[in-house]
Amino acid sequence: MAVIFKGVPSIGKGLTEDTVLWRYLDAAKFLDLLHNGTLFFCRGDQFADKYEGAFTESIKHAIEEAFRKNQINSSVAEFKNQLRQRVFVNCWHASSDDSMAMWSLYGKSSAAVAITTTVGRLRDSIKVAKLQYAINIAKVEYVKHWRDPELVFKPYSNVFAYKLKAYEYEKEVRVIIDRFHEDFDANDLPDGMSALVPLQTLLRSIVVSPEAAQWFVNLVGDVVQKYDVSAPVHRSKLAFDPK
Repeated sequence: MAVIFKGVPSIGKGLTEDTVLWRYLDAAKFLDLLHNGTLFFCRGDQFADKYEGAFTESIKHAIEEAFRKNQINSSVAEFKNQLRQRVFVNCWHASSDDSMAMWSLYGKSSAAVAITTTVGRLRDSIKVAKLQYAINIAKVEYVKHWRDPELVFKPYSNVFAYKLKAYEYEKEVRVIIDRFHEDFDANDLPDGMSALVPLQTLLRSIVVSPEAAQWFVNLVGDVVQKYDVSAPVHRSKLAFDPK
């Protein structure tokens, strides 16, 4: 396993610096990205998937043993809740091309865009944010059985690098921020956190929904120019008839 330095994202197995990533956004979220220059990381317990942050039987047993021996002061349920509240995740789709399924799921309207980057660009952008946490860029592994003994949970935040095979179509890559060892007041937990990143470094290209009208394509290009972002803007190739 790679050594993780705080603030410097490690790159997980199955990824290279050149792996292309996509993030599909509605118009409001895209404008927010341009205006604020931030990436949003969702808190682990805010996801709809109930398996997010779940433990295998072997991990549960190890926690129970540590609790019984007074090595930790949390039961399995408490430990799981604390972990899910202290891990923050930013999600991407790994693909060389855009996907109509992803447009339908996450674009959700004709006024939508997708931003593309690479793992290397994403890492370099997050480094600039100088976050004082352990950060990992992980390719999500899709598993059939959650009790699979081969699942690796070191550190414990790695539970967020696994999902059920039902989600395999997402081809997800996650940036995982691990704040597990920090003390939080349970009443003051943020639903997520934002990292200020240089958009010139992050953005490889900006792709407009295949369902968008030409005026929206032009508008996206104009807005991008006003924010001094040099990434090229073009309509999805899915909008065009094959030659």
